[in-house]
Amino acid sequence: MPKVVLDTNVWLSALLWGGKPAEIIKAAEDGKFIVVTSEEIVREINQVLNYPKFRKIYEAEGLCHEDLLESVLKIVKFVNVTKRVKVVIDHAADNKFVECALAADSDYIISGDKHVLKVGNYKKIKIVSVTEFLEVLTAK
Repeated sequence: MPKVVLDTNVWLSALLWGGKPAEIIKAAEDGKFIVVTSEEIVREINQVLNYPKFRKIYEAEGLCHEDLLESVLKIVKFVNVTKRVKVVIDHAADNKFVECALAADSDYIISGDKHVLKVGNYKKIKIVSVTEFLEVLTAK
């Protein structure tokens, strides 16, 4: 079963706007792959959900912060990150996605962030966009 790390921007897009990122979450819920994460990634999702610009969006839909975070937590498997890397040069904070993928022996990182996508591949980890990963799923 493939293991996948989702960038915070993929989670936010899925939770707030749906579309292709939500298709990825649905595929994970359907057992097509395992979503792995770290405490650091979940902290970032939690923090970003608290930004006023995003809070305004989901509160207008009658959603609450806790429910959105719970929808993340119910489908992820946590890994313990022990090794730090410097792979995402243009935005060091994004190395947490690579570190998580390494700790989990993941196959993919899915991101919409140009700094992360620019890495392309790292060791055996493929770093792809939402659309590229949906194409991988469709091909299987």
